[in-house]
Parts: sequence; structure tokens; C-alpha cells
Amino acid sequence: MNRRLLLLLVALALGGLAWWLMRNDAPTTLDRPLSDFAVPDTSGVTRIFISDTKGGASVDLRRTPTGWTLNDLYRAKQHEVDLLLKTFIRVEVKSPVPSALQPKTLRVMASTAKRVEIYEGGDRPSKIWIVGHGTKDHFGTFMLLEKPGLGRSNAPFIMGMGGFTGILSTRFHTDLDHFRSADFFKVADMRDIATVQVETPAAPANGYRIEQSAEGRFSLKDKDGRAVPFDTTLVHGAILPLKQTYYEKIERWAPAKRDSLLRTTPNLVLTITTRDGTSTRGKFWFRAYKGEEPPFGVPRPLYDPTYMDALVQDSLHVQMQRPAFERLFQPINAFRP
Repeated sequence: MNRRLLLLLVALALGGLAWWLMRNDAPTTLDRPLSDFAVPDTSGVTRIFISDTKGGASVDLRRTPTGWTLNDLYRAKQHEVDLLLKTFIRVEVKSPVPSALQPKTLRVMASTAKRVEIYEGGDRPSKIWIVGHGTKDHFGTFMLLEKPGLGRSNAPFIMGMGGFTGILSTRFHTDLDHFRSADFFKVADMRDIATVQVETPAAPANGYRIEQSAEGRFSLKDKDGRAVPFDTTLVHGAILPLKQTYYEKIERWAPAKRDSLLRTTPNLVLTITTRDGTSTRGKFWFRAYKGEEPPFGVPRPLYDPTYMDALVQDSLHVQMQRPAFERLFQPINAFRP
């Protein structure tokens, strides 16, 4: 073969290999450890991707003009996102892991760690944290740092956070329900609420509809749409908690148990319509009282005074607290002057 042609083929092969390596960007182990974990300015963080290195579960948090989203499907719980961002700023190295303990530490991390990709714009993460287990005294967390394009640290560090005592790994989990926004209904201006309708299937005559004009004037109508006299203060006080209401947690009952609940008639149905025509609907079931027996002569409560079941967002079964809705769930006669 012509020598010149052979050299050309070798050059092409080497060039192709270099291109492939750059494209795949497989993490390499650096000769020196990386310790600059912190992200000083989290206002530039646009995405946080957390994955379980063993189980395969993941959560994908993305910043949008209207707030953070979860897996491109749900609104994210802002408190949980803020907790992650605060950790990115305040994380600090407590100490390197002694050389003798590094092999064992890395073996444990290989099976238990979470991979946290931090994006600051663009399609590639600026930093990747490998978040491992806690130290025996629970005052530190074993972590590794990787920088795409540069490589992965050759040694783990024991990490902590200023003003915090404990382990950091619990903040980086892949529980979708935990990161999902718990908002039931939220509105910036109460005058954006156009109507609030409460239905009581077991006693329809107790139901009612509150209407509010754009100027904030109320009217109260019975189940047949007839206007009835009312106390404005009582009506306003009843809908005031709707400015920001949450569910407490998502219930993951066995299908048979869940279906059994949903087949029963709800105690109340609440429909809130805002001025732009958007409706938020919830069905509510009171839970049977299972607390302590009251003193002799005191009637035993029929229902749990604190918690109730609800179906929101069409199909999401959640637990909600009753006290925030108590004034709203009164019968229409409670609003009479």
C-alpha cells in the first residue's frame, strides 16, 4: 500500500477516535481531586436532574418563566427547590476522606449514591454531584464531584453545610410525590375569584353559590339560583382561606381501597371559578372519628376534626386538613344576617 495513503488512513482513524471520545464525553478519573462543589450564584441554575444510580428512578426539575416544573408534567414544590438551591450555595468541604477509607467509601457510594446534575443554561450540566451516604456521626456526607469535559474527582470528600448539622443526602431523593406542588388553589388577588359553589349531595338544600363582581361585591344564591340575604363579613371570611390552600399529602392506597372510597358519595363538592373562566374542583369525604372516647356526657364526634380525603385535579387522591375549609363548608343558613 502507498505509504502516503497509509498515513492518511491512520490520521483519519485517529481523528475519528478523537471525535468519538469528545462526543461521548465519558467521565474520566482525574489525578487530582475536585473540591469546588458550590454554585455561588443559583439564579443561573436552570435545571436540576436527580437520578438513583441503582434503582433508575429520577426527577427532572426545570426553571420556567412561570416557576419550576417537575418532569415536564407538574408544578414543583417551591420549598423543596429552594432547599436544593440553598444547598448548592452553602455546601462546603469538611475534610477529605482518608486514603485508607476511600476504597470502602467508593464501594458503598457505587450502590447507594444519587447523581445530581446541575445545569446553568445549555444542554450540558456545569457540575455533577455524586451524593453518597452519611458519616457514622451523621455530621457529614460523602460526595464526589464531576465536571463534564474535565472528568470526575479521584477521591471523595466529607461535605457539610454552613449553619446546618446533619446529612445532606436526604435532600436529594427521587420521590416524585415529595417534589410535586401541593397547591389545591392559589390566587394572587381575591377579586380574581368569580364564583365559589359548594354542593352537599346528601342535603342539597344546604348547598350554595357565592358570586363576586370584579369590584369585589358579593351575592349569595341557593341551590336553585335564587338570591338570598347574607352577612357580607361571614361570606368574605369563608372564602378568604382560598387565597392559598394546599393538600397535605398524596395518598397511595391499594386500588381496591381507593375505588371503594371513590364509589361513595362525597360529603361536599367544591368548585371555584376565576374571572378568566378557569375552574378548580374538589370532592371531599370526611373521615370517621377514631380518636379517644370523650368524657361521659360529651357526644362522640362523628368525623375526624383534622383530616379528610379529597379528589383533586380530576384523579389525584390526597389528604387535606379540614379546619381551613370549616367556614366554607357550612350550610347556606350559616351566612344569614
